[in-house]
Amino acid sequence: MTDWYLPTTMRDWLWRWFSLRSIGVVLVLAALVFTEFRLNWVENAIGTFLVTTNNARPRSGTIWEQGEQSQQAREALSTYMDQRRSAQREARQAASLGQIIAGLGNGNSAMISAEHFVELYLKLPPVLSHEIVSPFTVLNQLSTGQWQRTFFDRQGEQLLIYMLDAGNQVLHRLVVGPGLQAHIQRGEVAISGRLEQLSDLAAHIYEARRFFATLDSLPETVRQGVIANPEDLLRVSGRLVRVGISDGRLYDTVDLGFEVESNDGFKVILMQGRSDAVYHLQRALDGSSFFLWRGQRETEQ
Repeated sequence: MTDWYLPTTMRDWLWRWFSLRSIGVVLVLAALVFTEFRLNWVENAIGTFLVTTNNARPRSGTIWEQGEQSQQAREALSTYMDQRRSAQREARQAASLGQIIAGLGNGNSAMISAEHFVELYLKLPPVLSHEIVSPFTVLNQLSTGQWQRTFFDRQGEQLLIYMLDAGNQVLHRLVVGPGLQAHIQRGEVAISGRLEQLSDLAAHIYEARRFFATLDSLPETVRQGVIANPEDLLRVSGRLVRVGISDGRLYDTVDLGFEVESNDGFKVILMQGRSDAVYHLQRALDGSSFFLWRGQRETEQ
């Protein structure tokens, strides 16, 4: 029978402490502590309980908010890295500078080799490529042997192009404005239909043979300013019928429309000419005895 009174002698104290029941309790507690240190069963049990009841607990508190912010940051970083990798992959596979420009959103960047940049640069009409950088500057950078890669970085409406060496040190920096970017992206565009269907070109339409006869009579610098790559028109399948000149000016260039008649019907090839050269040509056309078309239907010869 348990004694429920306070011991009065040392012998009673020792009997209480070293009784079988006391020793058993001590051994059980020691076993629990020992197994906890070895197996961590208390933490595991608490963790299992928390996981089981996790969905039922309200999502609030500093820890949960920090975890949520960390998850959002990881997702945003993953999306950003995917976009960067995608832009870089598209830049390396790009067949034109227009494709690289189109693939760069605000704050995005891309890297290509110096050889790839020169290849894309040479595909542009001289009237556009010379606006980006002089070919003599390109030759100078190539001749040094230091130019290894080209970095494109969009900052707002501006496109910055850096020529870099092997250590990513800047050798030369180029700035391409929004107007020039728009022209590079457009390049040459073919549209099915006739010049009258394009409001920008309908007011000034010239018979092709008269347009080119007048152009051929002008100095070479003017001719190159109007049509930088006449070989592109020579490759066109069909007969050049008429030429339209836009009323509008975009920075220092003017849109030109070359109407072509082929077995598939009519189409208009759009190009850009230098505004001063086109203005010179228009003055020659308007002051000559050549027939000036103003939205009228061409009379077949």
